[in-house]
Amino acid sequence: MSVKVTVLSENISENPELEADFGLSLHIKINDRSILLDAGSTGKCLDNAKKLGIDLSSLDAAVLSHGHFDHTDGIVKLIENGITNVPLYFNRYMFCERYWYKKDDGDYYFPTMSGLSYSYLQRNKVPFKGVCTDVFKIFDDEEVYILSGIKRTCPFEEICPDDFIKTNGEFDVDTYKDECVLVIVSEDGLIVLTGCGHHGVVNICEYAAKTFGLPVKAFIGGTHLAAFDHERALKTFDAIKNSTIKTFAAGHCTGTDAMETFKELSSFVPLHTGTVLDF
Repeated sequence: MSVKVTVLSENISENPELEADFGLSLHIKINDRSILLDAGSTGKCLDNAKKLGIDLSSLDAAVLSHGHFDHTDGIVKLIENGITNVPLYFNRYMFCERYWYKKDDGDYYFPTMSGLSYSYLQRNKVPFKGVCTDVFKIFDDEEVYILSGIKRTCPFEEICPDDFIKTNGEFDVDTYKDECVLVIVSEDGLIVLTGCGHHGVVNICEYAAKTFGLPVKAFIGGTHLAAFDHERALKTFDAIKNSTIKTFAAGHCTGTDAMETFKELSSFVPLHTGTVLDF
């Protein structure tokens, strides 16, 4: 199996010819199949893809990891540029009313929900599927899965207390039941790709390993460590160091302090716009 992951957009660009975009967008090539995981907040992924010679209109699938705008709203730019034929997958709970409880400039709820909706996708004739199962195989001919229903087993990976869902006028802490990760199954282990990794690196990897009965050899994506104190980053560092992970490529919501800490890992790759990983 040949796998190539190209970061089409991320908060930081390491290539002066490519534009950064708040959020994350990954292009994944698996043999002859190609998938887009997330599209950032403004769709710079489309511009960058063109510069890299990647045709997003020929994608076999697009997957949205969860319902925050910085991962979903770039899809609007693809649609506005005529890319409406690509099957779009997301968890059925994605379209919730989401907020971030900000405390740095007075206490208020900042909206973070996706700008997409079922009606918008229907009007633009985008084929989509709200995935209802915890393990969903995307293709018949490739071992690529959307994994959700992630279990929390790691004692230090608590839920973030600042993300909320509004239901019937009430604010409740978001448990991220819409979050899904992409898992590529190969003979020598799993490649796990996340958008934000809200459930935590350890929880996600342990759940994937248990689900497929194989070790995780690569973790690629966001870790949401920017939302927590540095002690959690240090514990995550130790867990990765003692794990089966050979490639740990993190970025987006990982945070500056955690990124600096991870530099001490031999497996670490900073994940920025333009980063390419081959397996």
